[in-house]
Amino acid sequence: MTGSKFAIPVLCLISLLLSACTLDLKKEDGSTDEEAIIEETLYSCPENYVYVPSPAGSPPPGFCVAKYEMKDVGSVATSQAGGAPWGAIDRDDAAAACQALGADFDLISNAQWNQVAQNLGSVSTNWNSGAVTSGALNRGHFNDDFGYLLAAGGDDHPCYGLDLDQDSNPDSLASLDAVCSPTLWHENRRTHQLSTGKVLWDFAGNAWEWTKDDYAGGAAASNVYISELITLADSFTTLFAPAASLQCADPTTNDFCGMGFAWINGPGGAVARGGSLYNGTQTGIFSIDLDNSASYTANHLGFRCVSAATPILPSASN
Repeated sequence: MTGSKFAIPVLCLISLLLSACTLDLKKEDGSTDEEAIIEETLYSCPENYVYVPSPAGSPPPGFCVAKYEMKDVGSVATSQAGGAPWGAIDRDDAAAACQALGADFDLISNAQWNQVAQNLGSVSTNWNSGAVTSGALNRGHFNDDFGYLLAAGGDDHPCYGLDLDQDSNPDSLASLDAVCSPTLWHENRRTHQLSTGKVLWDFAGNAWEWTKDDYAGGAAASNVYISELITLADSFTTLFAPAASLQCADPTTNDFCGMGFAWINGPGGAVARGGSLYNGTQTGIFSIDLDNSASYTANHLGFRCVSAATPILPSASN
C-alpha cells in the first residue's frame, strides 16, 4: 500500500477494535475507494450522519454530513428517513437549527457541498453507464409527481415513494425495485453512493437545500447547465462546478450529464444547492441557485446539517 495515507498496522489495530480487520476493501467495479474506507474507520459520526473523506491531496479529517434532508421533530433538526423535509425555513433559521444541535454542528457550507458532490461524481455507480464521466448522474425526485416532498425509505429501495407510472399514486416497492435499486441505475434514484460505500438521500432533488454562504460577486452573463459551466473556467466554475476531471464526455447530451443547472445571472444572494422536485433536467448534485435572499422561504427549500468528525483514537488526528 505504498503511498496510502495510513499504514497497515494502524488500520489493523483500529479494525481489530471494530472486529472488522480486512484488507480486501476495494470493490472490483471501482465504486468505492480503499483509502477513503480506511480513513472512515478512523472517525465516528453522529447517528444518521455519514463521513465525507478528505479530498485527494488533503489531510484528514473530512467531516460528517446528514444522511437525509433535515426533518422537524419537535423543532429539532433531525436526520432521519421518516417525514417530509423541513421546508419553509429561511437560511439563518436553518443555520440556527443546525447549531442548536451542539458545538460541532452547523449548516453545510458551499465548499462542503462541493466536496460531497465531487466525491459523489467520482463514484461509478452514480453514473448510468457504470463509468465515471460517461453518460449521466441520477437526479432523484426531480419530476413533480405529487406536488409535495417525499420521506426517504430504506437504502434497498432508492426510488421509494415515487410515481414512475404517473397514475397519481405511489408505486409499489416491488415495481419500483424492478427498475431502480442500489445496483440498477435509474434517473430518479434518490440515493447517491460516496467513495466509502455509504449512501446519501436526496442530495439532488426533492428539496432545494440552503448552504450557510452568500454570494456577493457580479452576475454571470447567463444561466447555464453545470456541465457547460465547467468549461468556462471562471469564478463560478471554481465555486460551484466539479473539477475538470469530472467533465462528462458530451456536456450537452444525457440531460446535460445529470449535473444540474446554475442560476447565476442575477445579482447574487444566499446560496442554495441541489434542485428540487420542480426542476426536471435542471436538478442535480451540483445545481446552484443565487436568486434568493437569506430571508426567502419556500416549502421546497430545506437544509442539511454537518458535524465535525470525532477521531476514534487520539492518533487519528495526527
